[in-house]
Amino acid sequence: MILIISISEKLEIVLKREGITKKELSERLGVSQPNISKKFKYNDWRESDVKKICNAIGIESETIFKLKDGTIV
Repeated sequence: MILIISISEKLEIVLKREGITKKELSERLGVSQPNISKKFKYNDWRESDVKKICNAIGIESETIFKLKDGTIV
């Protein structure tokens, strides 16, 4: 069984574990809170957005693709 969660769901987990609110995240990124909320609602993330968020909260991110045969790209 493969569990797939959205980027928004992953970011929600990260923020909760790091004790950061969406308001605080928007302040750290210098963007409006409604803009951040919209991105979470519609799961509208670019890789560059995720990298900026990680930089803003001091964590790392990694993007991998795992093929059906187990190969990681």
